[in-house]
Amino acid sequence: GFIINTELIMEKQIITMADQELANRIEKRCHFLKDIEKIINWKRINKVLSKVEIRRSSVAGRDAFSAEVMFRIMLLQIWYKLSDYQMEEQLGYNFMFMWFCKLSLENPVPDHSTISRWRTRFAAQGVYEKLLAEVNKQISGHNIRINEGTILDATIVESKARPRKTEIIETEPVGDDEIPGVQTFQATGLTTEESKDTDARWIKKGKKSTYGYKGHVAVDKISGLVQDIIVTPANVYDGHMLEPLVNSLNLEPEAEVLADKGYCSAENEDFLEKKGLVSKIMQKKKKNQVADPELIARNLEISRERYRIERSFGCLKKHNGWGRSIYMGLQKTKDYLLMGAIAFNMKRSLAILRS
Repeated sequence: GFIINTELIMEKQIITMADQELANRIEKRCHFLKDIEKIINWKRINKVLSKVEIRRSSVAGRDAFSAEVMFRIMLLQIWYKLSDYQMEEQLGYNFMFMWFCKLSLENPVPDHSTISRWRTRFAAQGVYEKLLAEVNKQISGHNIRINEGTILDATIVESKARPRKTEIIETEPVGDDEIPGVQTFQATGLTTEESKDTDARWIKKGKKSTYGYKGHVAVDKISGLVQDIIVTPANVYDGHMLEPLVNSLNLEPEAEVLADKGYCSAENEDFLEKKGLVSKIMQKKKKNQVADPELIARNLEISRERYRIERSFGCLKKHNGWGRSIYMGLQKTKDYLLMGAIAFNMKRSLAILRS
């Protein structure tokens, strides 16, 4: 059965009757958190997190919670869309959450400020990228394909800040009497407020303008799992990000790289050829020329495979917070999206294993 691992909880803590009763009750329940527990090797996760652990010499200065406990809390926040305040509240009475986070009924739970402080510590040590790589390595160990080919695309992520636009106001000219033929009111532009998120940029897609960031994403062409993500301000061109994204992946020789017309350029084609990878970038037709039937057929074939990244984006935006950042700034937004990708890959791999 599921026994609470007291090593993870706190120094000098002994397992209580209440904790054992909680473990017994949870053992009888079916829950996806229990399945996550089975597929993840937490010892290997702890190796990545060891950089974040601060073990001070004095007992009084030690952290009451381990980095693993805090990482588990951050996963729950993504899966259940919980703020730091809401998470603190849930940890007070949600037994499934307490069990998953290895918290004892007899001890205090992390408060919102502790969760926030640990998130900052994770970011300072740059562990999110390493955690995504480690989780992906573990997933591939369950015979789920993750590096045989890639689909590249970009998605717009709205900034937390909502900058106000320039307002047009009317100013009345000085003087008492109207002067014939002279406009009484004069329109003046007045910028009411600049954005507090100075890293974000405007982008216009169709008729919609968005202030925010762009997640340039590589997903596995079979499973749709996130292989890597590079975050930039929203105005960065998609095509320029193919090279850094592909370089960050450990693709097998002759692996296929699928992408839409935004990535179509001679530079990108040359780069993939030199890397020994197969280009499946959708081609643009030449100006003032009728599209070649072969080109149309090739593009159609690629677009049929590209649906997997659209499906992943749909899920990441709906369930994992990728629609809009909840933090200001490029780095914090990047960490937030990486955490969303880690949570997505864990849950998605469960669905693949069950199918």
